[in-house]
Amino acid sequence: MLSDLAFPHWLTHPAFLAFGLISAAVLLEYNVTWRKAVHPIALLNLLNHRLGMLIIAQPSRANSVLALGSALLLFVPLMAILWFIIQIAEFQNILIGVLLWVSIGQWQLRNAAKRIYHYIAQDKKQLARDTLNGFVLRDTAQLSPLGIAKATTEMLILRHVYQQIVVIFWFAFTNIWIALSYRLLYELAASWNPKYGQWRGIGQLTNTLIRLLQWPAVVLYSVMIIVFNPNKTMLQQLITSKNMTPATWLLTIYGWIIDAQLSGAYNYAGQRIRKPKLGSFNTLKLDHIKRVLYLQPIWLCAYILLCSLIAWLLSEIHL
Repeated sequence: MLSDLAFPHWLTHPAFLAFGLISAAVLLEYNVTWRKAVHPIALLNLLNHRLGMLIIAQPSRANSVLALGSALLLFVPLMAILWFIIQIAEFQNILIGVLLWVSIGQWQLRNAAKRIYHYIAQDKKQLARDTLNGFVLRDTAQLSPLGIAKATTEMLILRHVYQQIVVIFWFAFTNIWIALSYRLLYELAASWNPKYGQWRGIGQLTNTLIRLLQWPAVVLYSVMIIVFNPNKTMLQQLITSKNMTPATWLLTIYGWIIDAQLSGAYNYAGQRIRKPKLGSFNTLKLDHIKRVLYLQPIWLCAYILLCSLIAWLLSEIHL
């Protein structure tokens, strides 16, 4: 292990190790992205879907508690095998870094958003819809160019936080096993999204659990952004809004930061769902995609530093 080598003491401090592993994983994710077809977590989604279909085929057993329990029976052996491999490995932190890289994987999401931007700019609407359709649950067939741009912007915001910011939070303040468990449960919740009628009976508990796990990271990330981008109207909207979820919270903040109106009406599985409009009052434009793509790496770097600093302070207090 790294602690066995002749490194200065501060290099082996848990907070510095966490900072180094997170930074390395993020650099790998941004430069050596995996295609969805071969990403380990994406492959597990096939099992999630198959398991869900088997459960709902038996109406008497199709409830969220039994469904989540069945999924855990698949996850626990996998986690046990990974834990055993790391325990017997000589350089454990390298394997932990690889697991973290896998856990923050987005299988070329940012590249897809860039392609969608160029397709819309070139008036290739169908190519833009087809590319977007592989990343979102909403119906994309009838989306206008601005509708595609809004869906892409919201996809970037929510996926970035759910798949990376929250994972980094739990890794920095707990360990790789909590972070990986969250990511696996997140993918399970996405596979059994209760917005689709067929999954409503088995997906509700998993969806609620995931929201609870997301809130601490979302709040810390939001506070960091608000401190550097104070906006009285945004704060009033956050405080006065009812039934806030991590998604509506994030869209509100990003909407004000990029000066665009987000959320509103969506089509899911042929049904029209209307939600409150969030953010500023200006219509979202195509260039807002590039604005989000530009801001997110900057805020991600700041967030990694913040989490590492807090982890260091907490470790010093415990000492």
